[in-house]
Amino acid sequence: MDACFEKAVSFLSPGIRSVLLQLDEPVQGETYEIRLRAEQPVVLFGKAGSALLQCDGTLSKDRIDTALYCSAEQLSDTFHRLCNYSVHTHIRAMTQGFVSTAGGDRVGVAGTAVCDETGNIVSVRDITSLNVRVARDIKGCADGLRKLFRPDQPPQSVLIAGAPSSGKTTLLRDLARSLSSFGSGCSYKTVVLDPRCELFPKNSRPGVNCDVFSAYPNRLAVPMAVRTFSPQLVVCDEVATKEEAAAIETGVNTGVRFLASIHAGSKKELLDRPLFRFLLEQCGFETVVLLRGAEVPGEIAGVFSRKELLCELDGGNGGVCSQRGGGLL
Repeated sequence: MDACFEKAVSFLSPGIRSVLLQLDEPVQGETYEIRLRAEQPVVLFGKAGSALLQCDGTLSKDRIDTALYCSAEQLSDTFHRLCNYSVHTHIRAMTQGFVSTAGGDRVGVAGTAVCDETGNIVSVRDITSLNVRVARDIKGCADGLRKLFRPDQPPQSVLIAGAPSSGKTTLLRDLARSLSSFGSGCSYKTVVLDPRCELFPKNSRPGVNCDVFSAYPNRLAVPMAVRTFSPQLVVCDEVATKEEAAAIETGVNTGVRFLASIHAGSKKELLDRPLFRFLLEQCGFETVVLLRGAEVPGEIAGVFSRKELLCELDGGNGGVCSQRGGGLL
């Protein structure tokens, strides 16, 4: 039994959970997402792409007639189990499209939004879909990136870019733990900003020299952490808004370095994003790591210097050449 998979499905409605647990262990280990939709077949996404869960505990690419369906009652039961039968305590997270489990698995939630007079989402009702993302804490997966940091030097700012499910959070978690653990040669004073409670969920073990702000919005947590914990390194997952980037800029101006991630499926997509340009120009990220994709989570497609990327953004053809296929500058 794959322990991470077993943990991720622990709150599912019993009829669905029992079939999922019949999957062969290698299949469980290569599953990244489990999609539950009311009155629709259960779909798994993994290394081989999307597949239909069969009633006999196998997967198929096309057998809808023998697929396991998720009833509306099972979806409702799963949702209430996910919220520990206290939906109102998870409303704020739901308005952002997710609920995090106690074990750090993030579950996407889709339904009907309830908005106030200003257009802001204040609640979600009539849940129609759940997307269970299987969190995997893989110690040592960021060892290759450790070469970017030297114990005798201050940390540098590094931005990890990748598509959804490409392993950004897993790499950040392992790197944050390693860089704040005395036994690894580095002991940077590190603050982790964990708005979705998935980097270091309850009862997990961050590095010895690491402090975790759980469920704080990044834009508010950055100045708070810089002001009260005097970190050398701040770790924040999924920078997505100008407000978050502006908070990082403020932190950088106080001398703090950042380890962060951003969504981008390719180098071109990254360069086309105005937010990325702001992060590169104003927030001083010295190195950008691009992940290969969801099919091979955590695998590095390229590592690029700030000088090289700024040159490309300005339309030049020069710059420092980066190595491919997981190599480092």
